[in-house]
Amino acid sequence: MRGWKGGLAACLLALASSGGWAGNDLPGDSLYRLDAPLTTQRGDALQFSDLAGKPALITMFYGDCKLACPIVMEGVKSIIAALPARERDRATVLMVSLNPGADTPASLSHLAGEHGIRARNWLLAVGKSDEDIRGVAAALGIRYRRLESGEINHSTRIVVTDPQGRISASTEDIGRKPDPVVVKALRALLK
Repeated sequence: MRGWKGGLAACLLALASSGGWAGNDLPGDSLYRLDAPLTTQRGDALQFSDLAGKPALITMFYGDCKLACPIVMEGVKSIIAALPARERDRATVLMVSLNPGADTPASLSHLAGEHGIRARNWLLAVGKSDEDIRGVAAALGIRYRRLESGEINHSTRIVVTDPQGRISASTEDIGRKPDPVVVKALRALLK
């Protein structure tokens, strides 16, 4: 645990000193302070600070991925499905693309349709630059690298943030069976 939290703190401190922050009323370790402009699958502009006041499930993926990303998407869906029906729409789901050069709002909208994602609280988003995405990945504790083939080798991590944007739980255990620790943490935040 100490490793990723130390890395998150170092990343957030580096971003703070570089001026890459928004939402100064949030705690210093809040992911919602990240200044990484995103565009959703609906074409809406999104900042991490827009999530303030709500718990969220956040992860990263890319649209052309045929291996881990569909499994990550199913993992997120299984976490949401494990919630009581009245709580499912209260958690924001944010999946940020690792590939701003190829993913677009239109391609993300198509992908959402393919995976049956229609709920307003589900946001598939793409950043404006690789630099922004590197900062998001570092803050989330997601490692990735581009391969010569065009594929992106990446870790699979899903985080739960509290309404102030602090990470309250995370998992790398993806798949159809939700991680009970993540479900429990999200349920506690939604009450």
